[in-house]
Amino acid sequence: MARIIVLLAIAFLIYLFLGALKQRSPQQRKQLLLRGLLFALIAAILLLAATGRVHWVMAALAAALPFVKGLFGLLMRTLPFLQVLLKHRQSSSEQSSAPSSNPEIDEEEAWKILGLNPEASREDIIKAHKRLIQKLHPDRGGNDYLAAKLNAARDLLLDKKKG
Repeated sequence: MARIIVLLAIAFLIYLFLGALKQRSPQQRKQLLLRGLLFALIAAILLLAATGRVHWVMAALAAALPFVKGLFGLLMRTLPFLQVLLKHRQSSSEQSSAPSSNPEIDEEEAWKILGLNPEASREDIIKAHKRLIQKLHPDRGGNDYLAAKLNAARDLLLDKKKG
């Protein structure tokens, strides 16, 4: 008896689907047909899973198909923007990697970079470096070149104070 009710419900849904299909333009028919087939596939797999003929994981994969289709469409629309972003990142990393490779500075330039005079103590050097690196660090909107200069100035002056 339950099978007859399910078959009647399926026949009724097919009748409604065909009626809606006749009222559409050719482009809308194609979209409606694809969407209908997709939902029919999902319904069939869910029915098989409910009766124990298909594992529940396969049913979950079938239910995820519309979402995957939507995500794929979104990915295709954003792909040109992602390519531009990737090219921009690659070019900026190539430009910033060259000057940041261990910049060589002399002691006078190091004092000027940190804004200190040669009588400054070790603690003054550390405080000045900390204050400046907080403003110029690449993670906070600065750039690699300035951060590398600050680090080189600090290292040079701390080495001079140690020795």
